[in-house]
Amino acid sequence: MGERIFRNFDWMLLIPVLMLIGFGLLTLYSVGHVPEELKESVHSAESRFFYRQLIWAAVGIAALFGAMLIPFRYYESAAVLFYAVGIILLLVVLFQSPAKGTARWIVLGGFNLQPSEFMKVALICMLARFLAEKKSNPNSIRVILLSLAIVALPTLLVMKQPDLGTALVFPALLLPVLYWRGLDEGIIMLFLTPVVSAFLTILSERGLWQNRYPFPLLVFFMLVLVIAYRRRRYIFQSTLLVVLNLGVMLSVPTVWNKLQIYQQKRILDFMRPESDILGSGWQVYQSKVAIGSGGFFGKQYLQGTQKLLAFLPERHSDFIYSVLAEELGFIGAFSVLLLFVVLILKGLYLATQVKNRFASIAAVGISSYFAFHVIVNIGMTIGLAPVTGLPLPFMSYGGSSMLVSCFLVGMLMNFSMRFYEY
Repeated sequence: MGERIFRNFDWMLLIPVLMLIGFGLLTLYSVGHVPEELKESVHSAESRFFYRQLIWAAVGIAALFGAMLIPFRYYESAAVLFYAVGIILLLVVLFQSPAKGTARWIVLGGFNLQPSEFMKVALICMLARFLAEKKSNPNSIRVILLSLAIVALPTLLVMKQPDLGTALVFPALLLPVLYWRGLDEGIIMLFLTPVVSAFLTILSERGLWQNRYPFPLLVFFMLVLVIAYRRRRYIFQSTLLVVLNLGVMLSVPTVWNKLQIYQQKRILDFMRPESDILGSGWQVYQSKVAIGSGGFFGKQYLQGTQKLLAFLPERHSDFIYSVLAEELGFIGAFSVLLLFVVLILKGLYLATQVKNRFASIAAVGISSYFAFHVIVNIGMTIGLAPVTGLPLPFMSYGGSSMLVSCFLVGMLMNFSMRFYEY
């Protein structure tokens, strides 16, 4: 049995991860590097990030192999315990002394533990176990409500910290696993389209398009009508789809006018950070300058100016991709993106191959975790997504993120090695 397991060792999962960790370490070293001719005038306190991350990378790889060797049925049986411990840790962190206006970490010795990162593993296992049950019909109201409750509790606790970026990860995991389990696409429309309607309504009301006419909103509503017509045999869903979207479009302006000015500004800055380049949009603007200046081949390794002169904020964490793109150019940035695509597609393919339902659903959840982080993080560096503070897996500085990302890949390798088990 042991030989059979290791015969299925999945190098196509391990190699991209090791390469991404390598890219991250090289970029972190560059962030803290100061040329000899500038050492007297420029002092970098960020050199320590590389050495700390080197330790976390070693611990993360150990966690990967540990997660790979434990039979995945233990994850299924312990899912409820993982979830309960995660909720308790999220409650504990709220009583910690805030740092920089937030309470996100539990201090253990000289290390900071971020429970919200570990809650992502617990949530994936919990959703997979719940939806893997034969009686869990994803289209039943009971299952949908219970799934929403499972996701809502950690989401609300993380928002309380506050950490909006991490809080968005939890609901982002829900729809993919429900869809994989068999959720009707009409119900998915009921979840997603009102959010899009609200977004487009605010943009139209505030004149954030190039013109003040709400053409995108009108086009989207016409699309909703077409979808409702094509699904007219499901009369209740189709009617509810139109009513929900129309209700959102009509109510958003009223709700908007009742908000305080500073609340409106925060929402607008969140949706369009570049509308305030000298304020909230400074990070995105400098990030785009760094990426654009890298060109096709980059400025060469260690030669990035945006990170050296500290124009680019959070270059060791949120905007590490911008540093890499400036120094290694399109070639380096595309290579990193390609490695993530290989990892995500491999996880989704694995979901179709494993025999066990829990493993299949968990594989989709893990792939969704990586996809959401990559899309949001890289999207915010090029101005296509709001700045939320989500790390880029395996590359951004941070021990909790590294451990969780490596552990999740270890779970995927676990499923791959035991794909034949029911």
